[in-house]
Amino acid sequence: MSHNRRASLGLSAFALAAIAAVAFANVSPGSAAPKPAASPPPLNAGQPTPYPLHTLAPLSATSALPYPAYGTPVPGVNVGKNAADVPQSVTLQQAILIGFARNPALASARADVGVQAALVRLQIAGLLPSFSATASFDHTHQQPGSQTSSTIGVTNGTANGSSLTTYYNPTTAGLSLALSQLIYDGGRTAAGINAAKSGETSSADTYRRDLQTVAYNVAVAYYNYLAAERTTQVDLEIVREDQVQEDLVRAQVKAGTEARAEIATARLPTAQARLAVVRAQGSELSAEAAFSNAMGLDANIRVQPVDDAPVFTNSQVSSIPVPTYDVALRRALAMRPDYYSAAELVTQAQYSLKESKLGLFPTLSAAGSAQDNSTDPNAGTFRNAQTIGLSLAIPIYDQGITAANTAESKATLDAAVATLKTTELGVALNIKQTLVSVVSARAALDQTQQEYATAVTNLQSTQAQYRAGVTTLPLLLNAQVQLTQALTDQVTAVYALRQAEQAYLYAVGSNYDATAGLGSPNIGRTPPTSLPPVSNQTSSRPPSGRRTAVLP
Repeated sequence: MSHNRRASLGLSAFALAAIAAVAFANVSPGSAAPKPAASPPPLNAGQPTPYPLHTLAPLSATSALPYPAYGTPVPGVNVGKNAADVPQSVTLQQAILIGFARNPALASARADVGVQAALVRLQIAGLLPSFSATASFDHTHQQPGSQTSSTIGVTNGTANGSSLTTYYNPTTAGLSLALSQLIYDGGRTAAGINAAKSGETSSADTYRRDLQTVAYNVAVAYYNYLAAERTTQVDLEIVREDQVQEDLVRAQVKAGTEARAEIATARLPTAQARLAVVRAQGSELSAEAAFSNAMGLDANIRVQPVDDAPVFTNSQVSSIPVPTYDVALRRALAMRPDYYSAAELVTQAQYSLKESKLGLFPTLSAAGSAQDNSTDPNAGTFRNAQTIGLSLAIPIYDQGITAANTAESKATLDAAVATLKTTELGVALNIKQTLVSVVSARAALDQTQQEYATAVTNLQSTQAQYRAGVTTLPLLLNAQVQLTQALTDQVTAVYALRQAEQAYLYAVGSNYDATAGLGSPNIGRTPPTSLPPVSNQTSSRPPSGRRTAVLP
């Protein structure tokens, strides 16, 4: 039912006028004695009945209601504050972007990606040459008598022997350059590099899924808050209608057309409605705090989500085409970052296993050096020297370390394959459940629309019957309860549909994509042109060619 049609079904505020007593006998103007009525007047004939207001007011960031609305208010509990750098009213896209900027969970995920990137650089260092330079300058001091030298002289052909004690305090200096390069190790270092790169890609995919998770959590909190606000509005409308009904009964009792006991009958729904308002206020404040928290804001920050739900805003009921299960599953396996992350972990485990198996493989490396060192005690004479050579290291026995590492890598690979299969099954379950939820939510909204239209018609008919005196007050109250229940069901169905849509987009992996940016939110995105086949093999992997996502 459209907004205009609902508005036309209701009347503007009904003002109760003074209720005149209903005459049970016709009085002739020229006669002093009343004439008996030809037939008993109809029950409650001529009594007015209230008309419900069929529209809800636009949602506002501020509320004039104290908390609780009935009872003793507690100041300060429902008074949130505005943030200087956050708009007071936000759309869903804006709320998600605020969550990306403020949510600390994403900062932690970005740090994990940075750690994995550093590990890749560490592994690549094994393939790069090692070049070093060393400069030295040393002076040695020795105590006297620490060394004796003998000299032999020759005078006129005669050898003269003498003993001479000398003291050495030598100074040495030198400069050396060394270069080493791994030539071949059977591919062990390369396997370690590939394993680290797969780990980095897996971490980036996990970060992309974290972005989608934050977007989904913000969307859920967004619509929970809207639903809570609308529920409070509905409950306040129920209180208003019940109060009008109660005032009407009091007027009828005063006019003598209703028994005094009917006041208690009309008062009970009012008390129950007020209780519902207090509970709805509490739920609304909790939902408001959860919405701020999902965006990474303080729980006391007040931000009003823009209502984009149908019925209340005349917006589109749903803009998400519902595909078949097989199409949705293939799309999810092509787009879900967590599925890609699990596949990259399998690849990482495969390379790690290869690296472990090559633990006993011979290693061939080359080394060269050049030195220029002093050769006299005063560091005054320098001589240079160069060396170059090959080194072949053949591990023979390593205490079983390679065998243990290989066994651990095999177990890690088995666990990664099992995780990939579990993830694939989880994706399939998510798709099935969210598809069912979207279809059910759409059907439920259609039925609540019909329920609401029927309840309006029924209430109007009952009101006409009550004015004509052919029905009773309890039946009129029951018709009013049915209408308010239909309005409550309508609110529930509207936001249940919006949340079902977000759950489906999250299950497919299209509610946010770091490489494509934020859509509206990616509703109606064109699916990939080529989708990987759905395989039951645990070793199945997503298509290659994907690299790390751009971190916002």
